[in-house]
Amino acid sequence: MIWNYPNIIKNLIFFCFTFIFYCIFFITEAKTQSAMKICDSTNKGWQSTDNNKYGADICTTKCSDLKVDGTGYPRGSLSIGGYGMCAGSATSSPIEIYKIVLGTTTGGFNGTDKCTIFDGKIVTDFAKVGKGQTLGRGEIKTDSCNKQTYDRVYFYINRIQSISGNTFYPDNSGKIARTTSACANNGVTTVTDLSWLDVATAGGAWTDVTLCYGRPTNTWDSAFIKADKTNFLTTDFTSSSDVVSTFDDFKTFYTIQGGQDADGFYKESGADGNYFGVKVDPTDSNKNIYVIKNGADFISGLPLTLNKSKKKLSLEISYYSAKRSETDTIGIVFLFRRNGTTAQLVGYDAGDNGMFFTFSYD
Repeated sequence: MIWNYPNIIKNLIFFCFTFIFYCIFFITEAKTQSAMKICDSTNKGWQSTDNNKYGADICTTKCSDLKVDGTGYPRGSLSIGGYGMCAGSATSSPIEIYKIVLGTTTGGFNGTDKCTIFDGKIVTDFAKVGKGQTLGRGEIKTDSCNKQTYDRVYFYINRIQSISGNTFYPDNSGKIARTTSACANNGVTTVTDLSWLDVATAGGAWTDVTLCYGRPTNTWDSAFIKADKTNFLTTDFTSSSDVVSTFDDFKTFYTIQGGQDADGFYKESGADGNYFGVKVDPTDSNKNIYVIKNGADFISGLPLTLNKSKKKLSLEISYYSAKRSETDTIGIVFLFRRNGTTAQLVGYDAGDNGMFFTFSYD
């Protein structure tokens, strides 16, 4: 499966772990499912909306396989002045995992039927490892869990994340586009509206030079890190390096949220809206809590039961590699605007590394 969800979970859990009922090992592993399907001449094209941006049954198009003035693409071409997304190569994408908690429907997040199975810190960078490589270890404990049935999992992840990457300008220039220093550092702020989100002008530039997030129009439900605070770029970054840019994953989710549930989680606006969501950790505003519930189409094995007769339980999270080669990755998404035959670099956000969650008993 390819994630059709916001940035927060795109970057959220590119790891794989296994735990045994009375055992202590927690293993993060870059385990891939299969080669990511890259679009070819029969199905490539621009993504100019977020609808099924990277859905389970479609491919992803590399920026190097497109031209802003290209025509006849099966998945969409750009009109003059139009905006489109395409896949680049991530060179840095670290994730910090702090806590994993099992929960139940009864009482929801605020109920008493929860148990922590991991509490610590594991830092991974999936853009810098090979397929199948073990990334880190930590201690898992299930002795605090009641012998009962659990139907949801809560992941505590760093709210401020970072990414760097590059791609080719999708025109005939041969130039390289990269993550830039214009908006490299974004800290935690209170989010109650969209005042932090800029909107482009009709002529192709940014409106508010004080803001670091933007989108083409107010109907777009994605937020992008600006490549420049004022203008769209045609700069050739061939001789430069990718700049690590931080972003607030809660902001990028808040942009496309479909409302809140009873526990205060902002729900995914798509098909899994009732089964997946995020909120800021009420005890630490530097962390997000992501909930995945039974019923989401990217998890199997829920609800799960812990009892004496089932002593070995594993949870595997497999994903598509974020390795930097553009031949098989989608580690970062770049947003371009068509200006005649020229591609203008507008911004970028974290790419979708497809992942699927599997609970099973050995």
